[in-house]
Amino acid sequence: MADLGYEARKKAENQRSSGNIDGAIKTLEDYLLTEPRDKPARLLLSNILIYDKRNTDLGLIQLDAILETDPDYDDARRALVTILKRSKKFNDETSAHFDILVRKYPDDSDLIHSYGIFCREQLLDFTKAESAFKKCVELKPNNETYRLSYASLLINDLRMYLDGKAQLEYALELNPNNQKTIKALQRLQKRKYQSNKGPRKGITSLLSK
Repeated sequence: MADLGYEARKKAENQRSSGNIDGAIKTLEDYLLTEPRDKPARLLLSNILIYDKRNTDLGLIQLDAILETDPDYDDARRALVTILKRSKKFNDETSAHFDILVRKYPDDSDLIHSYGIFCREQLLDFTKAESAFKKCVELKPNNETYRLSYASLLINDLRMYLDGKAQLEYALELNPNNQKTIKALQRLQKRKYQSNKGPRKGITSLLSK
C-alpha cells in the first residue's frame, strides 16, 4: 500500500527544489485536506511557508495546529521557538515553549545554547543565560561556539572579566587562528584587572554579541 504522506512530501520537496514554491504548497495543502493530522506533512508546509514563501504568520498557524493535536510533537515546538524567539512581543510564549523543551531535553546542548541566547538577548535575564551557557560548556567543553557565547556574556553583561578571559583562553586553545578571539583577548589583556568586578565602569565591549 502506497504511503500517501511520503509521496506528498516527496513531491512537494521536488517542487520546492525546482523553485515551484506555490506548487509545493498546493501539493501539501491538497493532501492535508484528506489527512489533516499528518504532522510531518504539516511541518514541511510550515517550513516552506516560513522560509520560501516568507509568510511567517501562516507558517506559525501550521505549527500551532500541530501542537493542538499533539502537544508532544517536539519537532514542531522546536520550529516554533526558532521563529518566536526573534521578537520580544512573543517572549512569554517563547519562554513557555523553551521551558517545556529544556525540561525534556536537559542534555541537548544546542537547544540549551539557543535558550541562553534567548534569555540574554530578548529577556535580558543574564542569570538564566549564564546558567544555560555554563551548562553548554559542561556538556561539550570543546565546543568553541559555546565558550565564546559564555565569554561574551561574562565580559559584556556580567562584567566578570577574569572568568570571561578564562573562557576566551580556552576558546583560543580550541581554535588558535580565530582572529576575533585573539583581538578580544588582546583588548582585555591591556587592562589590569584586580578582580572579577573589573577596574572601572564604562568598559567597551570586548567581544561582540
